[in-house]
This record gives sequence, structure tokens and C-alpha cells, in this order.
Amino acid sequence: MHTPRAALLAALLLVPAAPAAAAPRSPVPHEPLVTRVVTLDSAPAVREVPTASRGAAAADVDASQRALMSAAERAGIRLTAARHYRHVVNGLTVRVPESQAALLDGLPGVASVAAPVVFEAPESPTPVSAETVRRAVAEAGSTTRRSGAPSGREIVTVTDLTGVAEVRRGGVTGRGVTVGIIDSGIAYDHPALGGGGFPNAKVVGGFDFADGDADPYDDMSGSAAGHGTHVAGIVAGDDDHILGVAPDARLRSYRVFGSGSGAGDDVILAALDRAAADGNDVVNMSLGTPIGARSSSVLSTAVDRLVASGTTVTVAVGNGYAGPFRTSEPAAAHQAIAVGSTYSNRSPYLALTLGDDEAPVAYTLSGRGARTPSKGSAPWAEVRTGCEPLPAGSLSGRIALFTFVWNPSGPICRPMDIARVLESAGAVAAVQHDPSLPESVIPGTPCCGTTGIPVLGISEKDARRVLGSAPDTRLAWGAYAAIPLADGAAGLMDHGSAWGPGNELEFKPDIAAPGGYILSAMPKALDWYGVSSGTSMASPHIAGVSALLLQRNPGLSPRDIQSILQSTATPLAMTGDPARGAQPVAQQGAGRVDAIAAVAAAGRAAVRLSPSELPLRDLEGRPAVRAITVHNDSARDVTYTVGHRTALSAAPPYTSEWKADDRAARMDVVGPERVTVRAHASRTVPVIVRQPVGAVEGTVFGGWVEFVPADGRQPVLRVPYQGVSGDFDAVSAINPTFSAINTTLDNPALRPAVGNFGKNLPLTIDLANDDTSDDIASVMLSHGFPLLERLRLQVTDARGRVVATPYDQAWLTRNSGAGTGVGFHTWDATLDDGSPAPAGSYRLRLVFDKALGDRDHAPGTETWTSPEVTVVR
Repeated sequence: MHTPRAALLAALLLVPAAPAAAAPRSPVPHEPLVTRVVTLDSAPAVREVPTASRGAAAADVDASQRALMSAAERAGIRLTAARHYRHVVNGLTVRVPESQAALLDGLPGVASVAAPVVFEAPESPTPVSAETVRRAVAEAGSTTRRSGAPSGREIVTVTDLTGVAEVRRGGVTGRGVTVGIIDSGIAYDHPALGGGGFPNAKVVGGFDFADGDADPYDDMSGSAAGHGTHVAGIVAGDDDHILGVAPDARLRSYRVFGSGSGAGDDVILAALDRAAADGNDVVNMSLGTPIGARSSSVLSTAVDRLVASGTTVTVAVGNGYAGPFRTSEPAAAHQAIAVGSTYSNRSPYLALTLGDDEAPVAYTLSGRGARTPSKGSAPWAEVRTGCEPLPAGSLSGRIALFTFVWNPSGPICRPMDIARVLESAGAVAAVQHDPSLPESVIPGTPCCGTTGIPVLGISEKDARRVLGSAPDTRLAWGAYAAIPLADGAAGLMDHGSAWGPGNELEFKPDIAAPGGYILSAMPKALDWYGVSSGTSMASPHIAGVSALLLQRNPGLSPRDIQSILQSTATPLAMTGDPARGAQPVAQQGAGRVDAIAAVAAAGRAAVRLSPSELPLRDLEGRPAVRAITVHNDSARDVTYTVGHRTALSAAPPYTSEWKADDRAARMDVVGPERVTVRAHASRTVPVIVRQPVGAVEGTVFGGWVEFVPADGRQPVLRVPYQGVSGDFDAVSAINPTFSAINTTLDNPALRPAVGNFGKNLPLTIDLANDDTSDDIASVMLSHGFPLLERLRLQVTDARGRVVATPYDQAWLTRNSGAGTGVGFHTWDATLDDGSPAPAGSYRLRLVFDKALGDRDHAPGTETWTSPEVTVVR
């Protein structure tokens, strides 16, 4: 039953104000304003209702938002609306005095109130000159001269690896489909992206939410400059040098990353809302944050609503060498297609030449430093230093080679810290090499901060070549190197592609696509072209394939598209050791997209499976019973043998130190394993999945239920599954990798100061002396449980009573990262009421409340208690 709009508005306006005792005090003069995202449940968002009712729904949304503002005014809350959301969420971004922010929850119709979450801007791709790209295309094309083979530009954009090249030659190019790109904007004057002004034949619309104007140009003003243009080129670019997945698709540009270093989810939500209003067929979001990622967040919920209303949304799952449970938001959204990244089969590197007859020195370039020049040269110099300053001018005009050594007992000194030292000494570039890596592996992007000089990574093999040359040998810029990947990596999962499952055991990622070393478009100010890697490059590949499917069959729903993509995907072998088995489903999802099989399955007379994936959650030793339905829309009967393919399991810890486990789940078919489905009919096949025998609790496992055609003429169809052995709560909240790697350290550890590493020791807070170095107690912590509903640092007195809670935070993703992520929490000897803690004996206690804790087996709460802390006054 629907409440008439007038009655709804009247009801909201008549809601009584809060009792006088709860009335807010007037805001303090000149009090700072804070921003809050407020959602309402007093009227559904426009995309939550059927198409025919959306005009009335928009009026209801507007009325409910006016009612909120009126209610705030009556309650004495000084509220200003900054943004309105209507289509994927009913809500507003508001500005309110800080002292009144907590009162927003009490207003009528309010469903949630939250401070905006800032999403870090993705790194700008590495610019390359058009001449370098021309050489790359020519070299790639020279290896594929046979008739019907992929062209050079198809190879450098890696569309050849997924069968896209063959699909396009069949006339399926994305024509008639519009893809919205939420990113740093699009350089629409690029010859591959329409050329000329805005809008044009390729980039047909959009908006700049970063600057609040109608021109969504990718204008070089922030750290993500070029990223959106690079993504757009992968989706639909088309010129003499590059060819995107769906070159005839149209694009809309929604710019959210501007001059700052990130974008708030309030801005991203506005872009998503506009993308819904504009009626895009597909939306790509090559962005995300792993911090507190949840499928129930406002942004993830908005994505789900957009998908449910008919728009396919592809999202980068995230990057990082951090092992299971690292899915970003909004990739965690239930209905988003979360995309992981595979390596390509060749690496198009920028390179240096050494003046010898050997191959160029290939390098990766950090987006945290300056661009490399396209010509010129400089002599090299070897530097053996940490972060100690070097004499001014000692490296003037030189390219400095350095290696990084972790010193757990010394001050924090990271590769980018060293690069800044080299810059201060006059170096024109900093080049990192890593003797601990295999000799042909190039180090990844270093952390943290920025420099004003280029920061490169080269392989140890090439570093030895440089260091073995004469001291005054010059390294020359502007070369290109195409390096074939080894068989143990080519086309397989990228080690840096983030893992699932989602923090609340959602099936993630859903599928994978090439994201490693992709050449694509860039703004003119960045030399028109660039190379980049990561799931940001894989997600638009899937957006492009989705456009191909929609051209093939415009009647496909987002659920149909996801089912087709997943059921026809190619399971991938383990990266680095293909003979061992399949890479865990928690990193590859259904596998690498197969555009040929997907487009064939997109026809109106095809066979499809539902659901497209099976999230099993934690089995706690119980079998999981699921049902898969085979929908046969063809005009002939089909017969399949139902089988099972397993993937390797991933045992804890949930860091890059995860342990590959050959033990796999067992699957049984309920009923006959050979099923026939009549033409234009469906049949449901129940299956039982049992967790791997003997696997430790918390082991992430997965595999595929396979439907193998009896006649051998149809493709094999698959439904991937993903689950956790035992009780998820049994996994330790404390990251064991930290102290395993750093054997001289404890985790957690009671320490006398922030940044002070070492073993647990009793300590004294001495407030009776003039020395301020002993005025606090600090707990160093690396926590490894995927999602904490709450983390508290409590202080207990000698009688065990909690007298202070200096830290209390909800919804925390593990900070363990790759294994050594760490944070510090402090107590300054004050009680909860702000008064000084009396002299005496205390202990600090960490309380970990694990998300999803069901309390039936392992406890959902874990604690740790420190050695004694003595307060002296």
C-alpha cells in the first residue's frame, strides 16, 4: 500500500519535536561545521520502484527531504544541504555545527548518519610518448602476421588474451551501448575518444562532481590525473595506436577525483546517483577503499540498487599483496561485478639503454614521483644508505641506484623516504632494485609519500648489468622493452590483485580480466598514452565485454550478464606453479573472462545457469546444500554430466603469508549426475559441498560445479563456489605474521612511545618528573581478523575494573596488510571522565569484537592484556 505524497509530507511535518529536555543547545558562535551523509527511509529512492512509478517516487523523495530540513529547523539544528541524492538512495549531504551532528539521528525519517569516507585517489598511469606506443604496436604486430591473428594494437591493449579480437571481427563492437565511467574524468579531445569538444560522438555526457561544473575533462589537477582517460581507452578507445574492448560503445564521464588526493563517498555517491538518472547501460568504478569495506554501507547499497534497477556495475576489487579478505568497497556490494586482475602475456615496459648490445633496461615508474623524460641521459651512481642525509650536491645530475633493507630495530625508513634523501642530494632519478626478489622480478610501487624526481624499479638482473658497467656510463631515456612473461605468470592471476571473500563472507571477486601492463589513452598533457597495471585496468575490460553482450542481446539483465560471464569464464592455474592446481577462487573468482564463449552464450536461444555463484560462508563442519538451475532457452534438448573442479585452498594467516593447501572441498550431486533439460525448459540440480577434510579453521576454499555437455559441441558451463572451513570466529584477531617475520618483536606489545618497536615489557608512566618521554603507555598492534565490529583499548585498575577506554572504534578492517601493517594506541593516564588516574598499578586490555560472531562455537570476542603499567605522580 502506497501512502499518498501529500499525506506522507503532512505526516512527516506533524512528527513532534524532541522533548524539551533533549533540545540542543544553540551552536557556539564560529563553531566549525562538519559534513554528514544522511539517508532517509521515509520514501524509497527512485530506482527502487518500477519504471512507471518513478516520476511519483521522485516527488516523494523531494518531499521527504524538505520535511527533514523543516524538522531540523524546528528542532533548532542549523542544517545546510550540500547535495541531494534521489535515484539510488534517498539522502542528503549536509553541513551542521559539530555540537549538533549527533542530533541528526533523532530527526524523523532518518535511517543513517555518517561522516564521509575518503577514497584515496588511484595512481596516475605512467605516460609514454606516441612514438613509444607506435613502436610497441609495430613490434607486437610483427609477431602476428598470419591471417586472422590479433593486430598489434589489440595485443598492446591485451584484448587478444580474452578473445575480444575475434568477437569484434564478428561485428560485435558495443554499438548502441552506453558506459558511464566514475573516475578522474575523460580527455575527450583524445583522438581515440572522439576528439574535439564536449560532448562528442564518443563521450556523450557526464558531469564534474570534483569541481561542480558541467565539464568532466581529465585536466591534470590531481594525483589521479589520466586514470579516467586510461580506463575509458580500455572500454572504448579507437585510434591508430590502441583499440578498446568495445570501440563503438558510447561513454559518459563522471569526474570525482580532482585536485585533492582523494574523493569522499558523498561525492562518489552523487556521481552514482547522476549515472542512474542518465540511464547508462553499464557503469564502471575503478576505485575503492579496503578500509572497513562492507556490503551494507550506503555506497555499496546504492550500487546494489542501481544493478537491481537494470544497470550493470563493474568495480575493481582492489590491489595489494595482502592475501585473503581484502576486497574493497564498493566491490563488496552484493550485486556489483567485482573484478580481479590477471597478468597479460607480455609486458610493455618503458626502458633505459646502457650503451651495450644487450636488451634495454626495463623499468616500472611510481606514480608518486615525477615522469621520466622521453630523451636525454645521465650517469649512474650506486648509493648504500638508509634515511641518513647525504652531502648536498653529492649526487648532482646522477641516476641513483639503491636497495632497501628492513631494519625492525631502527627508525621507520621506507623506499620513498630513501628516494627523498637521494633527491635532496641532487639525484635526477632514484632507481630501486631488490636482491631478495627473483633476479628477473621488478620491485612493485614503493611506499609512501611523493618526490619531485622519478622513482623507478628495475630487476636485480638488470641492476647487476648497470653496476657492472664503467662508473661514468650513462643511462639513456626513451627506450621500449616488450618482455614476454614466464609460463608461470602469463595470463594468470596477478599477485597484486586483491583477494576475497568479502569481509562479511560475500563471494568476491566475481571474475578476472587482464589488468597487468596495459597501454591505453592519456590526456594530451601526459603525452596522449600511458601504461598502468591493476584491477583498475581489469574492471573496464569487463565493462567493455558487458557492452558486447548487450549489443548481442539488449534484453539481458545485469544478473544475466553476470551469470554468462561467470559460467563461461576460464579457471586459471596457480600463478608461479601452474602444475599444482587452480589458483584459489578467493583471488580469481570464476576465472578469466572468455569473450568468445560469453558472446555465444548471450544469444536468446542459449543455455544459462543460476545462481551464477555459490557463497557458502563458514561451514563449521556442516555440509552446504545448494541448488543450481539449468535454463535451456534453445530449441533442442541438452544433456550435461555434472562434475566438480577444485581449486587450491588458502589457509590462514590472512596476509601475503597465506599457505596454499592442496586439500579441497568434496562435492556430491543429489540424484543422477547426468541430466537432460528439455528445449525451452529448466531443471534444478541439488548439490552438496563439504569443507576440506583436515583443513585448519579459517581456511578459504573454493572450486567449480561443472556442467559438461554430453555431445561435446556446447561449451562447459560452471558455477564457482567459495567458503571457509570450520568456524570463522576461531581465526585469531592478532596477526601472527608480524612477529613471525620480525622475531625480535612481540605483537601486541606494550611500549613506551608511538613508533617504538620491541618486546612486551612492564613500564612506568612517570608524571612526577620533568621528562615527557615517559608520560604515556602505547600498545603496538597488528590485527589480522578481516572485520572487527568493534575494537577497544581498555584500562583496568588493580581490582580489574575498567577505568578508561582511550580507544573505541567500530567496523575496522584488518591492518595487517601484507603482514607487517601496524598501528599504535595510547593511554595518557587519564580516566574516562578526564580526571588524572591515581598513582598505582594498571593494565591495558584490547577487546576484539569480531564481525559475524555467532557465538555457537568459537567466541566472537577475543581479548589481550598487557604487562603492568605503573602510574607515578
